[in-house]
Amino acid sequence: MENILKKSAQAGAKALMSRFKQKLTRFDKTSFQDYYTEADTESQQAIIDVLTTEMRKIGIASSEIGFIGEEGLNIPDKKHMFVVDPLDGTLNYGSGYAHFGISIAYFLDSELHLGLVYDPTTKDVYTAIKGHGAFKNSQRLSVSFRPLKECLVDGFISSRKNLSNMLFEKYKEIFPHVTGYRNLNSMVIDHGLFCENAFNVVINGHTFIWDIAAVKLLTEESGGIMMDFSGQQIKIDLKNPKKEYQVITCHPKLKSDILRFFI
Repeated sequence: MENILKKSAQAGAKALMSRFKQKLTRFDKTSFQDYYTEADTESQQAIIDVLTTEMRKIGIASSEIGFIGEEGLNIPDKKHMFVVDPLDGTLNYGSGYAHFGISIAYFLDSELHLGLVYDPTTKDVYTAIKGHGAFKNSQRLSVSFRPLKECLVDGFISSRKNLSNMLFEKYKEIFPHVTGYRNLNSMVIDHGLFCENAFNVVINGHTFIWDIAAVKLLTEESGGIMMDFSGQQIKIDLKNPKKEYQVITCHPKLKSDILRFFI
C-alpha cells in the first residue's frame, strides 16, 4: 500500500511541477487570500486516477474505494478510504515559492493505517505506518524534547479575519518564551520538518481533514502529539469532511507549557 500511495503522489507531483512558476488562474474560495488553481485540481485528478488503477490491480473493486479530497471530492463510507490534499501550500505554489506538498492518508474500515507526504521539489517522501514508525525516505524519525525556550514555533495565520486576530495575539504572547517563530504555510511539509526536529511546535487555528490526516499519523509514529486548543487529542471524523480543526503539535512533555497560552 505504501508504494501505491507513493506512486499516486508522484503522479500528482508531475502535474504540479509542469505548471510551477507558470501563469495560473486563481479561483477564490472564501477570499482572495484563500484560492485554488487548475494545478490543484489536475494534481487531485492524477492522484485519484493512479490510486484507483493501482487498487484494482490488487483486486480491490472501485465500489470499495472512497475518497475525500480538498478540491470538492467526497465519495464516503467505503472500506478503503483515501484522504487527499493534492497541493498543500497553494499560496506558496502560486507565488513561485518552493515550499508545498502532497498528502495522502489511507483508512481501512475507518481506521487510519498509513500516511504519506511528498515534497515535489525535493522528491522527499515522509511515511508513517500505524504501529511501525515514521520515516523520511529510509531514515527513521523521532521527535526530541526541547524546553520551551529552545523551541522554534511554526505558527499559521488564517485568512479568516476572526481567527487571524486571535492567532496574532497568541503568537505575541508565545514569542517572548521561545527561540523563534516562523510561518512557512504548508501544513504537511512543516509537519515533516517537525518530525525531523527542525520545528518543535506547530500551531494552526483552521485546518481540515485533508490537512491533518496523514501528518497526524506521522506525528504520532514519530513520538509527538497532536491536540486541539483545549488539549484534547485530535480525532479524525471521516463522516464530516467539512469539520474544522484547531491543532497544536508538539512533544508530549511540552503539552502543558504550550496549552497555558490557550486555556
